[in-house]
Amino acid sequence: MLAESILRFREMGCLVVGVLSFLDFTLDQYARLCSAVKASKYQVLTVREFLERAPIEGHLLIMRHDVDEDARNALDMARVEHDLGIRATYYFRVRKRVFVPAIIDEIASYGHEIGYHYETLDKTRGNVEEALSLFAVELAMLRERYDIKTACMHGNPLTKYDNKKIWENCELDHFGLIGEPYLSLDYSQFLYFSDSGRTWLGDKNKIKDRISSINLPTVQVKDTGDLIGLITDGRHKKICILTHPKRWSKNLINYLTYYMIDLAYNAGKKLILVVGWMLGVTFLL
Repeated sequence: MLAESILRFREMGCLVVGVLSFLDFTLDQYARLCSAVKASKYQVLTVREFLERAPIEGHLLIMRHDVDEDARNALDMARVEHDLGIRATYYFRVRKRVFVPAIIDEIASYGHEIGYHYETLDKTRGNVEEALSLFAVELAMLRERYDIKTACMHGNPLTKYDNKKIWENCELDHFGLIGEPYLSLDYSQFLYFSDSGRTWLGDKNKIKDRISSINLPTVQVKDTGDLIGLITDGRHKKICILTHPKRWSKNLINYLTYYMIDLAYNAGKKLILVVGWMLGVTFLL
């Protein structure tokens, strides 16, 4: 009886693994994406490397991760990249379960860039002066352990504030920063792909994760398989990829949890867009 139960449990485990292998936004699928990048003609750079070395000729790809929730998911991705010799940029919010020094230390030890994922205008409810003061405090906390040279705003679709607006009143170099991805990269030169809203499509389920460019590329990918094909093809010289590690699951429970969370968030975004349209408010960045 016990042997039969163990056999059934193993069969269920194999079934779960098999199901995950057919799903998008899993850690296995991310490993396939990284393997394609490694085998391609693209030189992979962190945000800091690109800004310090620009202009750079040839094929290049920037890998960026916004760590919004559990830092352990970021560690899983960092290990995948490290095994393939890929270095990326990880932006961490200063909040519970994200600012976890032991985990960030390990990610940094793999050669990944550690950056600051700021949301101080949200936290201070739009008070720019307080937001800049809080920015200095949180940045100093991170710099106690890491050499932070770039920072990237966190875009909460459920608030009315645009965190990067603080730079209308201050310069990046005031804080010893060399760049902010939404402000410092010329996206007319890049194909930009983000998994925000659980999709790679440029305008679907996205409110604040949008880029400003008068010459946005028209190339669209529907899923990670399409993105892998585009990278393997190599016809586009510069690519920037943004992921959110919380979305890339390594087990079915985690996958279903974030799938339902994304469904709820996407419904909320659609409601915001409808209300914004009724009030004449545009949510483009």
